[in-house]
Amino acid sequence: MKERGKLHRRAILLLVGVAAVLCIFVAKLFQLQVVEGAENLDKAASTTLIELPLPAARGEIVDRYGRAIATNRAAYHLWIIKPLLPDDQLNEVLVRMVGILSAAGESWNDETPLSDAAPYQFEEGRDADVDKMKQTLGLAGYATAQNVWDRMVERYGLGEVDEEYRRIVGGIRYQMEYEEYSNVTPFVLASDVSMKTVATVKENNLDLPGIYVMEGTVRSYPDSTLMPHIVGTIGKIYAEEWESTYKDKDNYQMSDLVGKSGIELAYESTLKGVDGKMQIELTRTGSVLSTTVVDPIPGDTVVLTIDKELQSQCQEILENQVMVLRSTAKANREGEAEGAALVVLDVKTGGVLAAATYPSYDINLYSSNYSEYANDPLLPLLNRAFTGLYRPGSAFKCSVAAAGLIEGAITPDSTYNCTGRYTYWSDYQPNCTHRHGNENVRTALRDSCNIFFYDLGRRLGLDTFNAMASTLGLGQKTGLEVGESTGNLSTPEYHLSATGEDWQQGNVVQAAIGQQDTQLTPVQLATYAAAIANNGTRYRTHLVAAIRSYDFSQLIEETPVTVAAKAEGDEATITAAFDQVEQGMLMASRTGTAEQFLGNYQYQIASKTGTAENGRYDQYGKKEYNATIVAYGPVEEPELAIGAVAEVAGDGYQLARSVRDVFDAYYVDKNESSAAVGDDTLLP
Repeated sequence: MKERGKLHRRAILLLVGVAAVLCIFVAKLFQLQVVEGAENLDKAASTTLIELPLPAARGEIVDRYGRAIATNRAAYHLWIIKPLLPDDQLNEVLVRMVGILSAAGESWNDETPLSDAAPYQFEEGRDADVDKMKQTLGLAGYATAQNVWDRMVERYGLGEVDEEYRRIVGGIRYQMEYEEYSNVTPFVLASDVSMKTVATVKENNLDLPGIYVMEGTVRSYPDSTLMPHIVGTIGKIYAEEWESTYKDKDNYQMSDLVGKSGIELAYESTLKGVDGKMQIELTRTGSVLSTTVVDPIPGDTVVLTIDKELQSQCQEILENQVMVLRSTAKANREGEAEGAALVVLDVKTGGVLAAATYPSYDINLYSSNYSEYANDPLLPLLNRAFTGLYRPGSAFKCSVAAAGLIEGAITPDSTYNCTGRYTYWSDYQPNCTHRHGNENVRTALRDSCNIFFYDLGRRLGLDTFNAMASTLGLGQKTGLEVGESTGNLSTPEYHLSATGEDWQQGNVVQAAIGQQDTQLTPVQLATYAAAIANNGTRYRTHLVAAIRSYDFSQLIEETPVTVAAKAEGDEATITAAFDQVEQGMLMASRTGTAEQFLGNYQYQIASKTGTAENGRYDQYGKKEYNATIVAYGPVEEPELAIGAVAEVAGDGYQLARSVRDVFDAYYVDKNESSAAVGDDTLLP
């Protein structure tokens, strides 16, 4: 009986426990199905997952000490996210956004190649974009601009848009289609908008479905006039670029900004970085359920060989030089100097320390002022330092002197009598600037005696002195990472192709003094000067010192010092030959063609000037000449090599002023920064 009572109590307790558990389950079910039923049904039926790219910050471009040249700053961009914006509301939202942006004085993303107002016309110079537009809209190649507009009105429902906004909305809608706007590809409606615009958008978010404020970066140039030709530009991907270059690359969207020129283009893959992504889980009503972010990885940093401070000073030096030349030209009734270029190399490495071009431009104004720049007769968009082609004039004579000494055609004591006219041929007798009398190789370089080099060049032969010039870097690609012209040395083949005329025997003597068909770049002249300073060893000229991680903490790649060419022959003979050339160039600085500016200078500078015909005549009927110079120093332990050209500048000796100013700037800066600083150390 007692035992039966225990079993009865246990059964009751078990039943109570089961009942309690059932009550809990019932309560939970009631909460899930009744209290939270609608919400949970929404969650269960929704789960639309969209994935959006998060653009990586572009890698920075810095100088040899880590000082910023091209960097980034924080900015706000306005995105349109398709899953959050019903198609039937798109035009209405765009009208509202255009109103907000217009009121703030801000622009929107519309690069449609169609005029802004009727009668519609295709924009000139955008044939590839027009073809892409016709293809995208399903039109034949012969379709007119009006045909395109009619298709846009039909395709985008523009008939229901107020006429004031119709063309604007149509342009944005086409841009969205062009950039493949979709559930997984947002459209960047506006970039770098103001905080006022951001606040307005957020205040009106209920009326602006699908508009998302994204924090990002934009390219920034601390000094937008500092070597823009070298830094280069960035811009949206063109239709042809997308098809040929970026379409099959995983890390690119059509809306991306990419390098278009300079370092920005040459190191696009390095600077690009790896885009992140944002996953948004939406309910079926469009509410954001959850957001997951994979952070982007910024691009790597490109460290240049450029010294930012020296570059800035060289630009100022070059501009001042041109202003002085123009002032002198007016006083002497000569042609006024136009463009100019100045390149400074590190003799020991071949690294470019500075490369100035005049006139230049402001990289921040490149897009807005492009037409003005492009139509300027002085060609500010031309990188004269790397792509300008000029006859070197007498600066070329150093290579002929070196070839003559190494080949044994002359000795240091060999002389030739300059009577003012070269009489080797009866029917062709070119002149010299003076009657110099007996000249050896050193005094001939000092006095820039044409007669000495006419005869030496004739006896050596074109192939022999051209071979030395090539070894020293003339008429050769220097190795720069950005675009450069190859130039050319005078040859019968080139002469025939360029002029249609046969080569004459006398042409060789003009080639020997840097005239005829020889055309070189200023960076080649600087490379040539450095090769002479290094006794005939030419290092690869380069702009990039290293690649580092975005935060500068990790060295990824370092550019080695590379021998590009070397004078061939007995080492002692080569050394002795270049010693003679150096002595002649030093005499040119001390008592010769560059004496006015380098004669009593505190540093020993080896230089050779050139005054080269440019085939033009000034308003007074006088021949115009370009001025050239090559220089290096100090000769006891060379650090800098310089090549410079000034168009329509007359005598080359005038550029010795710039050489002096460059050395002054370099050593003042060096002395002020006398404490040892490594190339991988960040400076302010």
